Amino acid sequence: MDEGSPLQRSAIWGARLRLVAIQGRAAPVMEDSDHILDEATDWLLALTEKPDDRTVRTRFQQWLAADSRHAAVWQELNHSYELIGHTEPEMPHRWRTPDVPAHGARWLRRRDRSRQEARLPSPRLSKGRIAAVVASMALAAWLAPDALVALRADYRTGAGELRTVQLEDGSTAQLGPGSAIRVRYAEGERHVDLLAGEALFQVEPNKARPFRVHADEVRTTVLGTGFDVRRLASTTEIGVQHGRVRVDRMDRPGGSYILEAGDQLSIVPDGEARSDHAAPQLIASWALGEVNARDRRVADVIEDIRPWYRGKIIITGSAIANRRVNGVYDPRDAGKAIRSMVLPLGGTVTQITPWIIVVRD
Repeated sequence: MDEGSPLQRSAIWGARLRLVAIQGRAAPVMEDSDHILDEATDWLLALTEKPDDRTVRTRFQQWLAADSRHAAVWQELNHSYELIGHTEPEMPHRWRTPDVPAHGARWLRRRDRSRQEARLPSPRLSKGRIAAVVASMALAAWLAPDALVALRADYRTGAGELRTVQLEDGSTAQLGPGSAIRVRYAEGERHVDLLAGEALFQVEPNKARPFRVHADEVRTTVLGTGFDVRRLASTTEIGVQHGRVRVDRMDRPGGSYILEAGDQLSIVPDGEARSDHAAPQLIASWALGEVNARDRRVADVIEDIRPWYRGKIIITGSAIANRRVNGVYDPRDAGKAIRSMVLPLGGTVTQITPWIIVVRD
């Protein structure tokens, strides 16, 4: 795309700055109105390209003083600009107005003092360099956790990828998107660690060698079954397609549960377990490329869609996040699935570059 026009430059920089904002403290920017962030991005461009233009500076000061939210968004946008360049933005103190919060004024004084002591000029960053830094930062932020998991995993999948692994005893493990397992078979035991994501196991019975799956502080032991285990940041979920399993909580002695076909269990560390029941064919519907919602929160359904999407999905409104929906969604087209779920509820869905989807009230 040609970056020549102000409108095109604003769109491109807005996407880049939002991308960086998600990775750092600037995330609250996403909670403000889009038009304020767009205007702030335009001013950042204008002030960077014409730092000595008095007309531009005067109009900027008028915009900054017009609404108290402008100063807050400007602060966050400046931080995003810092992150992009690994240095301080070229925002001299003469652009500050009384509307800038006190903590912002202190930050500017510390910055000016540091610059004077170091006797360094304010660097100007080329758009090419900015784009390269943004890309490398985003890539590092998104891939670092995956790299750590990859070092431990025997089998893993990427975003939107499904994989069926044939284990040495004839059992199978079907990995959902963004998932990883480590297999440790020994005499008298078959042990699998779910390191990330979700896996559906079809287990060959062998009473002499129990089949166990560990996910965080939860251990699931097969009593002859097909079952699904899912590991989230703060929850471990187990669902049974057929047969029976025993679930033991390693963080709570005596916390054991027997699950049968259709039973579902959600366990929060140091919290109570929540049980539910569904039609067995709905367990692990992700293996069929579906996300099923049966009177579920929008935020929970989007959580199921996340592993299928190669970018970030951001929910900025609690009202839309807590609305409940029913339906079957195709997670392979995350944008379409989320729009079909959110728009009928009165929410909005904005796609910023191919890698960011923002859901708002």
